[in-house]
Amino acid sequence: MKDLVLTVDGTRFRVKGLDNDFAAYVERNLEEAGIHFNRDNPADKLFNAYLHLAARSYDYEKEIEQIIEE
Repeated sequence: MKDLVLTVDGTRFRVKGLDNDFAAYVERNLEEAGIHFNRDNPADKLFNAYLHLAARSYDYEKEIEQIIEE
């Protein structure tokens, strides 16, 4: 189990007890989006990271729907 700590606009957020593989996935995706775990991040960067992941999820759902229809 792993904790993730992220600071956004001066507010520190801690999520405790994440599965190690999921925590690594989240860290990797946020870092790819320009989010840093060792310093403060602007809220707009976090929102952009969320939109990036939401778009990926949306694309996966569409692919699944296509596979089911075939």
